[in-house]
Amino acid sequence: MKYAPVIAVLALLWLAVFWIFTTDHPPDALGYPHVRAELAQPEGATKTMMFQGGIGRDRHIQVSLAGMFFGIVTLTGFSLLIAWGCRSRHASQEIAAFFWNLMVMVAIVLVGAFLTMCTVYQSSWDRPFEPHYLGPFPFGTTLMFLGICGVPVGFIVLYVLFYREFILPTRSLARFNELVAARESAAEKDDVIA
Repeated sequence: MKYAPVIAVLALLWLAVFWIFTTDHPPDALGYPHVRAELAQPEGATKTMMFQGGIGRDRHIQVSLAGMFFGIVTLTGFSLLIAWGCRSRHASQEIAAFFWNLMVMVAIVLVGAFLTMCTVYQSSWDRPFEPHYLGPFPFGTTLMFLGICGVPVGFIVLYVLFYREFILPTRSLARFNELVAARESAAEKDDVIA
């Protein structure tokens, strides 16, 4: 049962990939030839060289739910893998509870930023040429920079602040040093015999 969450996340990930690959896509899902013919097929070209995307609803509506599901499962798996590398068996219960609450909150904020970014993108389908801005970028792009790329800094901060307690506890470090010393002494004995 120790590996049940990992097996569940992997199964959901494969389900998401299967869902995406078996979804019908519109014929111009990857774009259609640019409206300016000299850009679409420059002189000497035998096939279309430049495509344009058009409106997101036409291209992405079929895979929007599957993509959101894939993203949520991927970010959940990422958070579980980060948590899996932490050891709290010998830590004090108050510090461990604080640490795990922070880990769960960072994971929830990460998934929340992703869902908000997807929702903002889908709402932009109604007015694709009038984007809402948050700072210098459209709202979805700002969420990408600050949310999807910025929130994992929270995991890094937790690793740095709680490194000695959960990542490499003193007991594990002592055991590691014992193993290194034992290996070095065994290597010295092999050199003497040889």
